[in-house]
Amino acid sequence: MTHWGRPVDPLRARSRDAGVLTETYTSRPARQDADVARRAAFRPAVILVTAFLAISAAMMAFLAVATSIGIGIDIAIWIRCSLVFGSAIVLLVFTVGTSRGSRASWIRLRIVSPIIVVAVIVIVSIPGFLPDWVRIEQAVCGLLVLPVAIMANLPRMAAHFPRHA
Repeated sequence: MTHWGRPVDPLRARSRDAGVLTETYTSRPARQDADVARRAAFRPAVILVTAFLAISAAMMAFLAVATSIGIGIDIAIWIRCSLVFGSAIVLLVFTVGTSRGSRASWIRLRIVSPIIVVAVIVIVSIPGFLPDWVRIEQAVCGLLVLPVAIMANLPRMAAHFPRHA
């Protein structure tokens, strides 16, 4: 940011008082403190969702390699793992948006994360639908998303997103 071609120090506020240019020094603005607090509050969620995405991507890579060397992978496994990978991407977008201060992303995160947990529980609990190794991967993904669903819906997290901001 510049003022008349000169760089402006963000920690310094300039004001005009009766035509005289004066400089006043201020502490960090309250908005920056709120940003830091919000990012710190959602840092565990970002880490968990990133791990969820990494595990889902590793499973997709494994399926691609297994298929390329001739191991037959059922189409249900491909579809389910693709859906989980896609949901991991969407959830990461919402989580990062939430940590950056987007109220809309926070609302979406509050809605989508419990839905993903319930979907994983339902799919994992169906006997014989998926092989055990896929069910284990799906269960691990569900366990990574569960704390995010709980954290996003805590009342103290709502304090980071006032209704009339």
